[in-house]
This record gives sequence, C-alpha cells and structure tokens, in this order.
Amino acid sequence: MKKALLLAALLLPTACATTRVVPAPLQPAPPAAPAELSAAADGPGPALSLFKDLEKDAVHIGAAPFHWEGSDWAKFGLGVAAVGGAMLLDQDLKNAVDRNSTGSVRGIANAVAPFGSEYSFGVLGAFFLSGKLLKNDKALSVAEDGLASSLIAAGVISPILKLTVSRARPSQAESTFDRDRGGMSFPSGHATQAFAVASVIAAHYDSPWVKVAAYGLAGLVGLARMEQGEHFASDVLAGALIGTAVGNAVVRFHDSERLHISFAPSMNPRAHGAALMFSLR
Repeated sequence: MKKALLLAALLLPTACATTRVVPAPLQPAPPAAPAELSAAADGPGPALSLFKDLEKDAVHIGAAPFHWEGSDWAKFGLGVAAVGGAMLLDQDLKNAVDRNSTGSVRGIANAVAPFGSEYSFGVLGAFFLSGKLLKNDKALSVAEDGLASSLIAAGVISPILKLTVSRARPSQAESTFDRDRGGMSFPSGHATQAFAVASVIAAHYDSPWVKVAAYGLAGLVGLARMEQGEHFASDVLAGALIGTAVGNAVVRFHDSERLHISFAPSMNPRAHGAALMFSLR
C-alpha cells in the first residue's frame, strides 16, 4: 500500500499531463491596410523559437493537474496502476529478457538505444534542417515541439524522479524493489526521451505508418535498455508514459498559440463585407 501511494505521488505531476488546452478568447485584430494583409499572407511561416517559450511550457505542464477533469484523473489512475502492475512482473520479465539474450540481440540493442539520447536530437535536427531548406512549417514545428518536450520530460522530470526514487538498476540490484543511494533506474530516461520525440512526431502527422514507426522505434529503445540490464520493465513503462504525456501536451499547447485570426474590412469599393485571415506564427 505504501509503495502504491508513493508511486502515485511521484507520477502525479507527469503521468497524465494531458489536460485540455482552452485557448483564450480570440479578439478581433485592428483593421489592417491592404499592404499589411499582403505582407502577412506572403510572409514566412512560424519561426523556430527553441527556448523562447520553454519556461511557459514548463509552467503549463507543472500546473496541468490543477485543471484536470474526471477523464484526466482516470488516465492518471490507469497509468499508476499500469506501472504498479509492471513492477510486480519486473523479475519475470527480466528473466525472460535474459533467457533470450544473444550476441545479435545485444548488438541490436546497442544500435537502437542511442535513439533515446543523442540520436534523438539528430532526428530533431533533421526535421529542423528540412523545414528550413524546404520551407516546411510542419517539420519546423516538430523540431520546436520535440526539443521542448525532451528538455521538460527527460531533462527535468525524469532526473527529479530518479533522485527521489533512487531505485537500483537491475545489474546492481538483488531484488526488483532495491533502493540504493544514487540509484538511477526509475524511470528510464532513454524511454522518456524516445517517447517524447515519438509522440510529437505522431501528433503532427496523420499517416498511421509514421505513428507506427515513431512509437515502434521508441518501444525498441525501451526493450534495448532492458536488454542492456539498465532498466526494469516498469522503469521503461513509466518513462514511456511521461514522455508521451508531455509530448502530446506540448503539441496541443503550442498549436493553440500558433493559430492567429485577424479581421479586416473589405477594401473593394464594389463589395462590402469583411475578411478573416488565419495565419501561423
């Protein structure tokens, strides 16, 4: 019972950072001259502001539980229950991974694991470069949202939980519930990072193949960390939930701020009316 309460308290700020974003009411913009409208319509798409909104994003994620509704608390409870259930199966799953470990499997694990660390930033860098070179606003948004999600989920939340829980890694633990000063097993930082990036990519692209590829690679990162003896299954699951929740929350929050609507009366003397212009910052 104590372990369940501790788990709930630790995952409260993160496991379900999926609170609905309700944009502030849109206010009509002052009438604009035709030249201004033309410049806005033909101007560049959203600029990549890597750190501009990071503090605002972090505050939004941290304050999310204060705005949760019943469905959000249900998701949180389900996430806590899933991680708690995985903890009960950690030893059996570790034994299964150990039994099926081979040289080839270890080689694949070593090749895949970096996608939860330095390779993931290479992926975001590729989105950034393609967005700049091809003038692709969606790719730029992926880079911006992915970096913000990574810094919040894997750079702040995961390290805090690691230091708080101090769970010993499988290669250092005598049992699955061993705590050790300086233990860094729970949650998996690699899984957190991989799923933060994967959830951002999946949120921006409707293709099911993109979603499967993104989440599939992130899942392989988690399995790779288990194969390397660095994490239990519950560590990976907790990291996956945190990364996914933060990634989706950041995308929704940014999308609510990217869309701008401006209002201007028609300047055509033969027609009377007004025009609404939608633009992305």
